[in-house]
Amino acid sequence: MSAGQGRTQGWAGPDQPLDAASVAQLTTVALRLAMEVSVLRDRLRSHELLLERHGLLSTAEVDALQVPEDEQRERDAASRALVESLARDIGPRGAPAGDA
Repeated sequence: MSAGQGRTQGWAGPDQPLDAASVAQLTTVALRLAMEVSVLRDRLRSHELLLERHGLLSTAEVDALQVPEDEQRERDAASRALVESLARDIGPRGAPAGDA
């Protein structure tokens, strides 16, 4: 199966199907993702500092923000969907999408 064919044929996995991965491969992926998160955190903090410097945002306000319940439900659902998607992607190849 070539890249992109999976979705058009009803397979719910990523565009490029994954082969069985070794622990070393999974560790490499986890470390790469951790590095990306670190970069995103640094950039987000830079944005907060710039907004504060220009009087547009207080970082204390960000820290103290009480997220409305409906927004928190949406965030929780998005987080869960991401984790479930990742679990399906690294799960046994050929398993039906709902079985993960």
